[in-house]
This record gives sequence, structure tokens and C-alpha cells, in this order.
Amino acid sequence: MKTVVFSSLLLMSFGALLKAQSTVSTNPVGFVTVAVPAQSDAVLAVPLHRSAVFKGKIQSVAGSTLTVVGNPDWSANQFVQALPGQTDTFGVLIATGVKEGMIARVTSNTSNQLTIEMPDGDDLTGIKTDAVDGAGQGDEVDVMPNWTPLSLFPSSLPPGTQMLLIPNGGVNGVGINLSANPILVFTGSSWLNSSAAFSNASHFPLPFASGFIMRNNTSAAISVSMVGAVPMAAHRLPIRTFANNVAQDVWFGYSSPVPEPLGGTGLGFSPGDQLLVFDNSTTGRNKSATPILVFTGSAWLNSSAGFVNVTNTFMVEPGRAYVLRKAATATPQTFVWKNTQSYLAP
Repeated sequence: MKTVVFSSLLLMSFGALLKAQSTVSTNPVGFVTVAVPAQSDAVLAVPLHRSAVFKGKIQSVAGSTLTVVGNPDWSANQFVQALPGQTDTFGVLIATGVKEGMIARVTSNTSNQLTIEMPDGDDLTGIKTDAVDGAGQGDEVDVMPNWTPLSLFPSSLPPGTQMLLIPNGGVNGVGINLSANPILVFTGSSWLNSSAAFSNASHFPLPFASGFIMRNNTSAAISVSMVGAVPMAAHRLPIRTFANNVAQDVWFGYSSPVPEPLGGTGLGFSPGDQLLVFDNSTTGRNKSATPILVFTGSAWLNSSAGFVNVTNTFMVEPGRAYVLRKAATATPQTFVWKNTQSYLAP
């Protein structure tokens, strides 16, 4: 078990949760407050998780199906969104081992099995199981719901507030300077998808570790506290290019509720990679990135300030999103970004 060292994180509670006839110890809980100026955009990400509804070990792996140790007696497909009754979409977090930090979507479940859809560019190679590695040696897993607009943000947000989600890959998500799709709008009680005939999007699953734009269309600043469980597994995110010789923008947030020096995050894969930073304190919509940091292969330089080395001085802030502009590759490639946060002592 990891030792946890918190320096500036405000811990709110420890506790336990009874779910599916299994006792689940919860992660420490904290909050991060973000501000969005009037008539402006802020580039945000959620550094916290929703509380796990199950924690256990892996008994065996067959293809994309995990069998957990014991019998939690889950109902068939209780972890699959089925509106209007089941509003949540669930992910499986691999909490230990070589795949620590990987989060995969649950596509079906039985009483003790989880069938998952893995992130593009990742797989289950190297996962330890009780069946192969011995009793008690299976890697740990958490089952937890995705954030949704309704679960993340308070009902006190002003009507007309928007969330602009940026695709990563797919038909509309290849290349740089990507357009938002979908755009969600708050009515005062629910969220609607303006990109899909204003259908209800209150329970739209927000991808883990992804960035988005919150647009404040009112004349007063908005302050929002994001409350959730502190990540207790490493940050892990596949970074991909999708087309030959085409750079790729990846909107992301780092899974830490405390500031981390950029050099300690492990980000940066190839010379020419860029980190686009947006100033959430300034007013305006569709703001340009400033500063823009450039990776040399060993250091991050601030191209907006004489290319000074900021590897160990630039802080990646909780609650803020950034854009990694991955340098073009001759053919599409995947780079797995895995890093242990500073507050998780080895």
C-alpha cells in the first residue's frame, strides 16, 4: 500500500461505503476551487475521482473480461448506463501493477465479472491475477463512475453556462486547433447537448483526465468547487497521433489535487512536443495560449519568454486543463504517459 504525503491538499473526510454487499474503504476526499471570469472561458479538468463503488483484486483475465476475487453478487449490467434508471457510466481503474492508472469503460458485467473497453493504445498485458500468480497476488481494481455534468457541477450555476468538450481522435478529433463537439448548455436544472438537437446531456460521461472549456456567459464571475476522491493510483493516459506527419492536440488534466512541477510529471515524449497553457484569470472567449512551452527531449523551454528553462519551475495546477501538442510522427504512434504523483510516496 502506498504512503500518502499531503502538503497543501485539504482533506475533508475518510469513511467507508457499503455497496453491492462489499465493504469499500474510500480514498481521502478533497476539493479544488476554480474560477471563471465574467463573459469568459476557462480551460478546466477534474483532478479528483468519484468515489469507488467496489474495490477488489483480479482473480483471472480472459480477453477483455476481468473476474474479481470472491463473489460481490452484482446485478447483471449494473455498471452500464441504462437511462432513465441507471444514470451512471462506470470505469475500471487498475490500481496496482504494470498497468496502474489505466481506466477502462465497463461495457457489461455479471455477478463477479467485468467486461471492459480499454483505452485506444492500451491493453491488459502484464496484469497479475490470483489464478496465475497465486492467491492474494492479483492486481487491485476500483470500479467507479465517470463524472457527469450533473454530478460535477452545482445547480447554482447560472443558466446559459456552457461546457465545450474537445474530441481526441475520431472523425472530428484529428490534428490541431480542434473545434468543440459536443457543446453542452445548462438550463438551470439540466444540461442539454446543443450539438445533438438539444437532447438531455445531464448524464453525459466525461472522459477521465480530459480537459474542457467552461464558458461563463454572464456579467459576474463564477466560482466552482470540484469535490471528489483523491486519486490513489498513478496518472496514466495514452497519447496518440492519428495521421501520418500530422501533429495532434490532446486536451488533458493531470490526476493530482496538488500542484506538481512540470518536470516531475513525466510529460514530454519527443523533441518538438509543445504544452499550450491558457490563463484562466484573464477575460475573453477563445483565448490564445500563453505561454507555449517546447520540449527539447530533456527539458521544457518557455518559447514566450526567451526560451528559458522552466522544467522545474512551471507548476501544473489542479483543476486546470492543458493542451499537449504532440509533434507529428511519420506514422501514427501511441505514447503511454504514466507517472506517480508526488503525494504518493513509493
